[in-house]
Amino acid sequence: MRRLLRPLDPLLRSGPVDALLRTLFRLWVSAATRDEPRAAMLRLYRLDDLLQGRIDLLAIELDGGVHAKHRLMRYHDFFVERVRPGERVLDVGCGKGELAHDLVVRGRAQVTGLDVNPEALAFARARFGTDGLELVEGDALAWMPPEPFDVVVLSNVLEHVEDRVVLLRRLRELARPARVLIRVPVLERDWQVLLRRELGLPYFSDPTHRTEYSEEQLADEARAAGLRLTQVENRFGELWAVAEPEDEPQGALRPPAA
Repeated sequence: MRRLLRPLDPLLRSGPVDALLRTLFRLWVSAATRDEPRAAMLRLYRLDDLLQGRIDLLAIELDGGVHAKHRLMRYHDFFVERVRPGERVLDVGCGKGELAHDLVVRGRAQVTGLDVNPEALAFARARFGTDGLELVEGDALAWMPPEPFDVVVLSNVLEHVEDRVVLLRRLRELARPARVLIRVPVLERDWQVLLRRELGLPYFSDPTHRTEYSEEQLADEARAAGLRLTQVENRFGELWAVAEPEDEPQGALRPPAA
């Protein structure tokens, strides 16, 4: 569709036409809000979903293929600061490799990035390939770690998984980490989440999510997998957490480099 509309771009972006479109848009919004409140909100929320989707895509284009949230939220710092130089790190669901690259370059760790998406891994290899970073295609529920890892990273991964406790337990038992670093979205991050649910509209922050979290839910899932939360921060409508095995850590935890 974008390619089909591209020849019209100069016309659509001209001053008079752009002003006319803005006026028509305002008239549509004004007409929609004169509906009965529930019907009006349904119409506006559906428009908002369309706009937010376009904004999200443009936020990726803005930084040349890497979502602007990486730069603006600075959540990489949370992970980098909790990895020691020389540690072996498994980044599950590494996607395009943005965080995995930082863990190597800034955290001075040895990182294996695992993802099921070959296109994301191709981008990671082209954009973030570096010594100390191995990128592997595979499903975390089937892939066998070749060795223990000191740290497992799950950044915006668990919410996409149906069998989350199974995944966490599998990683704890097979990767044997001393620490699991987790980032997940908060469910009740805004009053509009509750309103959208009341209106019968989708209310997760991403349509591919299977769940979104409270701190209690995250703690319960971690406990069921033999992990305990030792640190949780609530930032940007997300939980950033550290979990450790309930029993004695089995990963080869190394001392900080001198």
